[in-house]
Amino acid sequence: MAPSFAQLLLLSVGALATQSHCLAASACRDISLAIPGRVEMPISIRYLAEVNSYWSLALREIKPACVVFPNSAEDVATAVTILSTYPSVNFTVKSGGHDPNSGHASVNRGVLISMAELTGATYDSETGLAKVLPGGEWNDVISDLSEYGVTVAGGRLGIVGVGGLLLQGGISFLSAQYGLAADSVVGWNTVLPNGTIAYINATTRPDLAVAMRGSGSQFGIVTEFTIQAHPIGQVWGGARIYGADQFDALYQALHNFVPGNADDPKAAIIFARSEGSGAITPLIFYFYDGAEVPADSPLAEFLAIKPLVDLTSTQSYPALLRANGELGSATSSRMSFRTYTIPYVKGHPEMYTEIADMWSNITAPHLSTSLPGLSQCSIDFQPLPAIIGAESQRRGGNAMGISGDDIDRLILELQCGWAGQQDDEVIYSMSRAMTDWLEARVPVWLANESQSNPYLPLLMNDAMGDQNVTGRYRDYAIFKALQSEMDPDGVFRNRVGGYKY
Repeated sequence: MAPSFAQLLLLSVGALATQSHCLAASACRDISLAIPGRVEMPISIRYLAEVNSYWSLALREIKPACVVFPNSAEDVATAVTILSTYPSVNFTVKSGGHDPNSGHASVNRGVLISMAELTGATYDSETGLAKVLPGGEWNDVISDLSEYGVTVAGGRLGIVGVGGLLLQGGISFLSAQYGLAADSVVGWNTVLPNGTIAYINATTRPDLAVAMRGSGSQFGIVTEFTIQAHPIGQVWGGARIYGADQFDALYQALHNFVPGNADDPKAAIIFARSEGSGAITPLIFYFYDGAEVPADSPLAEFLAIKPLVDLTSTQSYPALLRANGELGSATSSRMSFRTYTIPYVKGHPEMYTEIADMWSNITAPHLSTSLPGLSQCSIDFQPLPAIIGAESQRRGGNAMGISGDDIDRLILELQCGWAGQQDDEVIYSMSRAMTDWLEARVPVWLANESQSNPYLPLLMNDAMGDQNVTGRYRDYAIFKALQSEMDPDGVFRNRVGGYKY
């Protein structure tokens, strides 16, 4: 009996999959021959350890054909050059593995380039510049620089990966003073899509420098960042946990903090509202760039509210980030992010309650039927005052295109953790429903305040994979043309994970 069309289709798909797998294996073999000892196959312990080190459990199910562990820019260039001869083999780059989006820092049956051996930082006191490697966590970088009494604008939780945060923009506790984390970067040692190594400098290529600050990995693989360092001493901060009956007071303090941050840019917060196991919990991460918080600080209203648990203290900056990271690392879940940027609406302080209530309504059906402890969702309010845009602009600007002329804003991060693959689409759909509601609701708030439509770009670091982050950038067309110029064959545009122009 002749095979049916469906059977022929299945055989064809299977043959293509087998061919693709064979080509990936061949690419792995060629890279291994070119840089011996730097490629691990699925049977090795190191391969398994790397694949199982992602923050989100969902990504640990994605199996690359091999993992490349370069320890120099030359190793990376060799791998990219060889991969250019295998145009059907996809590849991607993994820094700290904190991005929960499938296919960004993970690749199925392709080549994973792990930056695990390129970690840490050094400092040159004569130039005031730090050299920061892309692999590992911010714990590594901040600890290395602390002995010099300096730091760089970077992650607020020490467990966050270095390369991804810097390439995608990055909010820092120091952002109100120095702009986004990416804004202090003045040089990028980069393996370009054609396999050559280039040093991209903010002075000689200001257009490309702006694009590199917030475009993700679209222009090449960065093997070292040159970053303007800033002095740091003892800081005050940590987490405080409050009772659910204190939300009204906390939201009012948040509403006053956003514009007040301009009066004291040394202050910063992350306001998290976590829900799961039948409990709703306010958790706030505090930061002050100094050993004590002044009485007139915009943090004062928060600090007058008595917490249930107080983990704040005066401490070193590395100790603070490490402690913050420990609170965020205790996960054995599948994880998701989604983001939205909202305007600060002066006459509508009820906005935060309205947002939180809607998120609760959307997530309640799932959280109420989930086994206790297996699912949790949070919504984080992250101030983005106009002073951050002004600092970005002063340093040459970034891909998000924020400036001092913009209004104060807040970045929302919707985050969920859950246990089973069967709930993946449920969780993703809840986050989409929330941002759909915000798309309709924000114009109403603005109309009631007689405000014109403000610029509300998305922060790439907090986005879900299906969000059109770059499509909301002011200069999208300019960056798209620049990416095509740097990558005429579409190597990174078509074969490497992450957001695209």
